[in-house]
Amino acid sequence: MREIKRDRIPLLSKSRFIAGLQCHKRLYLECFDRDLADAVDQQTQAVFDAGTEVGIVARGLYPGGPLVSEDHFHHEEAMASTNRLLVDPAIPAIFEAAFQYNDVKIRADVLARTDDVAFDLIEFKSTTKLKDEHIPDVSIQAYVLNGSGIDLRHACMGHLNNTYVYKGGDYDLRQLFKIEDVTDQVREMQSQIPSLLDEMRHPLHSAEPPDIEPGSQCSAPYVCPFFGHCNEELPEHSVQRLPRVSEKLLQSLASAGIDDIRRIPPDFPGLSPVHRRIRDCVIDDRVYLSSTIRKHLGQWKFPIHFLDFETFNPALPLFVGTRPYQMIPFQWSDHVLEHAGTLRHEQFLHDGSDDPRIPFVEILLKTLGTKGSIVVYTSFEATRIRELAEAFPRFRPGLLRLVDSRLVDLHQLIKQNCYHPKFHGSFSIKDVLPALVPDLGYDDLDINDGAMASLAYAEMRRPQTEQERRRMLRDGLLKYCARDTEAEVRLFETLKGRLR
Repeated sequence: MREIKRDRIPLLSKSRFIAGLQCHKRLYLECFDRDLADAVDQQTQAVFDAGTEVGIVARGLYPGGPLVSEDHFHHEEAMASTNRLLVDPAIPAIFEAAFQYNDVKIRADVLARTDDVAFDLIEFKSTTKLKDEHIPDVSIQAYVLNGSGIDLRHACMGHLNNTYVYKGGDYDLRQLFKIEDVTDQVREMQSQIPSLLDEMRHPLHSAEPPDIEPGSQCSAPYVCPFFGHCNEELPEHSVQRLPRVSEKLLQSLASAGIDDIRRIPPDFPGLSPVHRRIRDCVIDDRVYLSSTIRKHLGQWKFPIHFLDFETFNPALPLFVGTRPYQMIPFQWSDHVLEHAGTLRHEQFLHDGSDDPRIPFVEILLKTLGTKGSIVVYTSFEATRIRELAEAFPRFRPGLLRLVDSRLVDLHQLIKQNCYHPKFHGSFSIKDVLPALVPDLGYDDLDINDGAMASLAYAEMRRPQTEQERRRMLRDGLLKYCARDTEAEVRLFETLKGRLR
């Protein structure tokens, strides 16, 4: 049967070039089958929004620069506006300048004039460091700029400086951002770009996407927007669900034609003890529970506090003394189990737009008191407590006593001593809970994960949020955080019950 070819393919862009570097199938779907992409969740959208906000703030480093305002759907008009600005030597910088060369179109974050004819390119990211995957991003822009006749002196990457401490008022932009010169790395890549573009365009001429099997490229360096589409036919117990599985092991399994955990031979090289335990549980369809868990549970002291924190981490610091992306605790829940079996619930959620940390700490210390084990799930709470102790020295002794003598990690206890086939390789409480406590979950909640909680709090604290919406968000946050600590209680009771 003759292969059908397309007569025309769409223009590439910076984002499509990056997609093609990750996977040619991703690029194909980006161009022709965008409707197959996974829905953009709130967390992903928040990352996009943070990037936009950071880029806008960064423009303050180049005062007097105009913005090319035409959107990405009007690229020809944007290029015309760019050309008018380029010829005016009085303009110090151009934001979102539009160019096209060799059927690749780009919009440059900042094109800063160095003299009457030369420019620097600065690409801004909302990350806190330069990453390897940023170099191709800047390189394709430099390729188009050079091809368009722009005299490019330097290619730079701008990112947030996570050592910058906000002192209030306007940001000190020279301290908030770091600008790194990547000209040498970008120049090194220029000779590769034409062949890379040819390789990307070749499969685009086909009427069908390239036949590429799912693999590590599905999540590195970014989770592919078509992850769900390409991975929907994976077996329930896919080898990709093995925790902390190395690329080397995945390649060995693929070479042996093994895609299902149940097909892994018992002596297969490279498996960790945890991998072997998971394999055995899945094959035998049984739950593994170590006898040593009894000893650990028996060491917990009453009253037992089951504790959970919620935090948000704004890219641009909001409170004096904080840094970009610093975790700000704003809510906690504490279910308290007495020796007699009675259970009570305490909780805190900060109202208002000011810094929530001091009232958070004050009420937390009073509620936890000085007696009883404090159960958390993962080391997240311990890390936040140490950060609070560092930020507020007057609370330091009381906070550190919590971490040093009372905290126990239920996550580590389960990871080391328990496995259920329905964990599917994950020890997240969202996966562990429905397997061990089938009648309790998160699906009935409007806010049902930590990322949603962070976004809800950020919305709740905005002055423009309407009162009814704020009330709904507050109610959802209280229910979600309480569910986390209720889950810890039920897991504790279930694990104890299995040992009787």
